[in-house]
Amino acid sequence: MSSKRNQNIPGNVIKFILLAVLCLICYGSHLDGEFVFDDTVAIVKNWDVTGRTSLGEIFRHDFWGYNITDTSSHKSYRPLTILTFRLEHNLYGLYAFRMKGVNLFLHILDTWLIIPFWRSYFPSGEDQWVAFGTAAMFAIHPIHTEAVSGIVGRAELLVACTFLLSLILYNTQIAQKSSATVLAYLGFIFLASLGLLFKENGITISLMAIATEVILNTNLLQKLRDLEIPLNFPKRVFARICILLGVCSALCVFRLWIMEFQSPNFKVMDNPVAASDEILTKSLSQVYLYALNYWIMLCPDWLSFDWALGSISLVESFLDIRCVFIVIFCAFLLGIIWTSIPSKQQLLAISLIVVPFLPACGIIKLGFVIAERVLYLSSIGHCFLVILGVRKLLYNFPGARKFIAAVLIVSAMIFVARTRVRAKEWTTEELLFSSALRVCPNNAKVHYNIARLATDRGQKEKAFKFYHQAIELFPDYESAIMNLGNLYREIGEFQKAEELLLRSVELLEEFPAAWMNLGIVQAALKKYNQSLESYQKALKYRKHYPMCLYNIGNLFIEMRNTSMAHQFWSEAIALNPRHGKAWANILALLDNEGQTEEVVRMSAIALQHIPNDPAIFFTRANAFGKLGDFQESERLFLRAIELRPNYAMYYANLGVLYHRWRRHSQAEEYYRKALKVDPNLRSVRENLSKLKKK
Repeated sequence: MSSKRNQNIPGNVIKFILLAVLCLICYGSHLDGEFVFDDTVAIVKNWDVTGRTSLGEIFRHDFWGYNITDTSSHKSYRPLTILTFRLEHNLYGLYAFRMKGVNLFLHILDTWLIIPFWRSYFPSGEDQWVAFGTAAMFAIHPIHTEAVSGIVGRAELLVACTFLLSLILYNTQIAQKSSATVLAYLGFIFLASLGLLFKENGITISLMAIATEVILNTNLLQKLRDLEIPLNFPKRVFARICILLGVCSALCVFRLWIMEFQSPNFKVMDNPVAASDEILTKSLSQVYLYALNYWIMLCPDWLSFDWALGSISLVESFLDIRCVFIVIFCAFLLGIIWTSIPSKQQLLAISLIVVPFLPACGIIKLGFVIAERVLYLSSIGHCFLVILGVRKLLYNFPGARKFIAAVLIVSAMIFVARTRVRAKEWTTEELLFSSALRVCPNNAKVHYNIARLATDRGQKEKAFKFYHQAIELFPDYESAIMNLGNLYREIGEFQKAEELLLRSVELLEEFPAAWMNLGIVQAALKKYNQSLESYQKALKYRKHYPMCLYNIGNLFIEMRNTSMAHQFWSEAIALNPRHGKAWANILALLDNEGQTEEVVRMSAIALQHIPNDPAIFFTRANAFGKLGDFQESERLFLRAIELRPNYAMYYANLGVLYHRWRRHSQAEEYYRKALKVDPNLRSVRENLSKLKKK
């Protein structure tokens, strides 16, 4: 027996190498991307990842870094996934290439685990080729691109890993043993708990083990088809199912306890199906979503980073043409289940599709319509079902084997090509958002994201166009209305900006960012009292809001109340010690008040938090110049210039320092450098003229 196993080792190694190569072909050439879409919020701007919160707080926060008990939290609890991001940040910093590489490695690992996973159920030699074919299809399936190429998709990859490992352990050490050890059960519970802490759908690990018991160790499903046969439900199987139900229940209670048994609050725009009050509309629309989910898994051409808003309209009556697809899907599903009852392998494949999808099936209110990443686990069952079907075709039609093989090869090549294209689209937000227009042209969120990206790049005309299109598609899109208002503010149309921002908070009163931006506009319009009220509303709905506190400080400067301005800027820094603008304003205020030594002291503290901020080096350099420490001032000016080489004032002030220091040749050099960057600096020309007279 051992010699036979040893003979299989080279073959298994070759299989694993081939699977890794397939994964690398699909994703390896497109790791050089950037942080896109949810990566920015969940990773780049998440204090739990960047180390500005304690490790303990990670276990009290949701996936996006907010307190999970807050009413605004989406209740997504994935602390162990966040810990992997935190570890990478601490070791290497935020480097998208490396983080995408880790995701690819995890995808390869998940692909490898499919072989021992299937072997733990069906150890025959013929079944190993089913496992390899499934793993190969899983490796190249385009539906996985979001999970692999989107860095936040790591949650799917990690939970898939624990899902497969825990069921391998369960099958080999518990289900196939006459009496399992306590250690085996503890190992399974540990892995199931890890899965839940990686992502919510880890709760399905215990449910899948129950499905395994029913399919493999009882004839319950066969009896449902033929009521005349006696039921075979061994007591030891019943006992194991009871234990599994206990584990699942305990994990559910723990998960609900973490979020204080509160339900998440989602907007209608996030998931119109879940928000619908009509039973018929909700039921038909939900089943249509099931059909669409399976269609994009079967034919992964329609792929989009988001399916919200106008992507999929509700199915409101039986007269909707889409009911035809609902009927076809239901008939297909029932037919597959009914004909699969005699085959434990096919039943297992179906359960692998259905069970991992249960958290996303609509029983629990979700914040999305369709999300391709949640199909990562379910696609394992789909791949098994396809390969089992291919095996049956090869067996029933031996004369068509070459044709079937040719179809498989062509299909695989199409899948690889599609995955490579899709992976490329996930390298930049511009490619990702543009690709969604083909699939979901009526999705206001797609237009919104294109506009947001254009704003960040200074493409205001394009931003105006797409924000208006987003609002036209969804008139109550408060975020798009707010951002459009901000655009009008940037071009100085404050009245129009105020109208839009008032509309935004009218649509969603608990919208702190909109209230803050409204306060900024009202301050620009000299409506100081209204501005302060708006800022206070923002703080009401977001207690810890450093940017809002910073803007209140700016408001008090406008009102010539420097002490209050200093107070609010200090509060902003207390909440966010890396708030560069607040530090700069405090230092400028102290400098204007002649508190030069305090500027030196405070700037030293600021540099501990933001050690590469050129503005702080510049202010600190000026302070040392005023104190007569020209050498230290020179060093600080040069550091500021090194960090921001295209800012004329840094060169100009270093020129002034050299002028005062009587180092005239260097003063002239830096005056000329300042004028090269900005030829319109009159004070520099005057200083240069004075220098030449000496």
